[in-house]
Amino acid sequence: MNEDLKKLKKEFIRIKNMGYVEASRSGTTGIGKTFEDLLGKKDDRLGSPDYNGIEIKTKRSYSRAYITLFNATPNGNDEYEIKRLRNDFGYPDKILKNKKVLNVSVQGNCSTLVADRYLFKLEINYDESKIYLVIYDKYMNFIEKESFWEFNILKDKLEIKFKYLALIKAWPQNINNKEYYKYYDIEFYKLKSFEDFLYLIEDGTIRVTFKIGVFRKGTRIGDIHDRGTGFEIQEIDLYKLFDNLIV
Repeated sequence: MNEDLKKLKKEFIRIKNMGYVEASRSGTTGIGKTFEDLLGKKDDRLGSPDYNGIEIKTKRSYSRAYITLFNATPNGNDEYEIKRLRNDFGYPDKILKNKKVLNVSVQGNCSTLVADRYLFKLEINYDESKIYLVIYDKYMNFIEKESFWEFNILKDKLEIKFKYLALIKAWPQNINNKEYYKYYDIEFYKLKSFEDFLYLIEDGTIRVTFKIGVFRKGTRIGDIHDRGTGFEIQEIDLYKLFDNLIV
């Protein structure tokens, strides 16, 4: 693996020396897609790491956005648990007000108010090896504990995809109404343990974000738009889940 880390660092230096490069895709995903294209990596939707066993994450300079570790849909009594949560606890979309959405971040150390009616909180049950989404009304009256993530699924996602992590940063710049990136920094990390992951869920360092929207145009207008349920962490907290590597 040490050789693969060195190879990626060498590739990064090559890309860094290119200076500002035009984005190959617009929008928030452009920074990652552009770097992958410069690496010669093809698009995939697999759960495997991006580059020879190394997961690559890219971020804009000074961005405080959370880093998504992976997406994991909760299980439950309903065949499509995400749709049920949206229908039961969602709130009207800003544009299509007759359609519900559910965009909310949930933590294990505090409750999150949703739609000014419900409180969402994560709860770990070590006996059952599950992380539950617990829902109360805003007066702390219990409503349900039906949605959950199983340890073994989360452990597989984390250990397969994030045994090694490369965090790459770039400066964005708009030139003639086109977006460009200059990749300037890379840091390497190695995963500590799944037990650390669970602890960070409990103390609120790692959160779960539901991104359940609605298509606002096109042939699927009005349909549910599930953009993933992400387990997320801030860059400043990466050292709690990973050991820094010098390559």
